[in-house]
Amino acid sequence: MVTEGFYRRPLPPPSISFASPQGRQIFQEAIALGGMEGYFPLAEQFHTQSEPAFCGLGTLVMVLNALSIDPGRIWKGVWRWYGEEFLECCQPLSAVKNQGITFDEFVCLARCNGAKVEAYRYDQSNLQEFREAVKQATFLPQGLHLVVCYSRQVVGQTGDGHFSPVGGYHPERDLVLLLDVARFKYPPHWVPLNVLWNALQPIDTATGKCRGYMLISNKNISSQNFFYVGVDIHQWVMIAPYFKVIAPTLLAQEQPDSLFLLLDTILINLPPELTSVLCITGDNLSNEFFEIWCCLLEEIKSHPLWTVTQNVLLTRNFSETSVIGKWHLQEKNLTYLLTMFLLSCPEEIYQPLNERLRSQIYQLREVDRLPPLMRQEVVSLKEQILALQNLFQTLSN
Repeated sequence: MVTEGFYRRPLPPPSISFASPQGRQIFQEAIALGGMEGYFPLAEQFHTQSEPAFCGLGTLVMVLNALSIDPGRIWKGVWRWYGEEFLECCQPLSAVKNQGITFDEFVCLARCNGAKVEAYRYDQSNLQEFREAVKQATFLPQGLHLVVCYSRQVVGQTGDGHFSPVGGYHPERDLVLLLDVARFKYPPHWVPLNVLWNALQPIDTATGKCRGYMLISNKNISSQNFFYVGVDIHQWVMIAPYFKVIAPTLLAQEQPDSLFLLLDTILINLPPELTSVLCITGDNLSNEFFEIWCCLLEEIKSHPLWTVTQNVLLTRNFSETSVIGKWHLQEKNLTYLLTMFLLSCPEEIYQPLNERLRSQIYQLREVDRLPPLMRQEVVSLKEQILALQNLFQTLSN
């Protein structure tokens, strides 16, 4: 009986199957030459993408878990772990299931989930720089991984755009090990580095741009973050004008002359969409993280913006039908959340203020002056917001 569909594909040259006798020999030689240091953290997390178009998500899940980045959310049971279902802050999963993700969306997702990303398209790099990046990711003991976004057609395979983590490098043979997450199609395989480099050049028809590679690492901060942006790019389209146009225009018109009036103007005019975007994971914490959470709240409470925000909320006594009133009913730690928002939102909001007040708010927002736990949270929030803003700008262009 013949069943419809496919059971894997033959791996065409010039690729060499990882498990073949030749592939094993290359692996042994690469270990001896020091080019497999990045392999073992990735091999511990080797993952098969759960949908045909999830190569980007499957690759990123593998890398985030290999970097020991804590998602701060429960995966299953009591375990916090990255699964593909968590990776939808830049595109809804339903859209990714149909069309995959682009180079820019992958970068956005990685940054939104706590990774540091250095991204290079084909036209922003060259063969030697790419080779050095491969060496950097494969010769270091741990903590840095390289992901390639390439055209399968150039390496002789079926399909086109694809993401893969680089698992190793044989410097004498100039071969790169691709830990292909589409294991139902092709096994992990070695490919000549110059062929892989050429595979970054073809234009992605979805973006009109060539593909590229990314160096991804942990940001070297505590893995637990309590404040995060829970949003996809389609929600962000509705919120982005608030930062670029609405809030700056309101502040230019009102010209508040004190922190109280500044925060009053901002809070009165918050967009309702923001209430579902800024999120806290401060509930159901282990004893270890609950202690950190309590220390973080104390740090936020000691910041001058927390006091001003609290005064505005108490003075205004927002009705339950207002944006702030409804939000207050949903979020018991709203003063803390709003303080973090004021510290993390794009700086352009405050540009229309008079010089004295603008200088004051900028000084209060200086990351280096914040206590350590707050600094970590603000840096993370800023990076998530910036990643979404950059992606929104890219899509707008």
